Amino acid sequence: MATRTRGAAAWQVVLVAQGLVLVVLGLAGLVSGGWQTSGDYPALWIFQFNAAHSSLLLGWGVLAVVASWWRWSTAAFAAAQMVGGILLFLYGTAESTVGESRTVLSLDPAENFLHAGLAVLGFLILCGVASAPARGPRPRRAVHHGH
Repeated sequence: MATRTRGAAAWQVVLVAQGLVLVVLGLAGLVSGGWQTSGDYPALWIFQFNAAHSSLLLGWGVLAVVASWWRWSTAAFAAAQMVGGILLFLYGTAESTVGESRTVLSLDPAENFLHAGLAVLGFLILCGVASAPARGPRPRRAVHHGH
């Protein structure tokens, strides 16, 4: 019978799942682009990743899986993802209003919202890990009265 995952471990599983999705997206972007260094290439219908952005997603996905091994690194990774996702969303949105695909990472609206979603997910993971009890319940000790 499967055991239920609780506390910080549940959020670590969410981080592993996110990491695997990012690895798949990064690989899909690199494969669909033929490993070329410039230009936008469709990956999974809505995203247009260039090699730089695909590599970033691939690396971030691998880091997510590695960070999920420990509670402290899960929290640190989630905090970095929250801040980085917000910054990439703001940068990509500001630059794409000036000229489409003007950024090094070739950030279009779909990619900007991917980064916003990653920022929200980072916030949720951080809150979940921070609010989970540090340890499981302690067993009660029997009190013995010596006579």
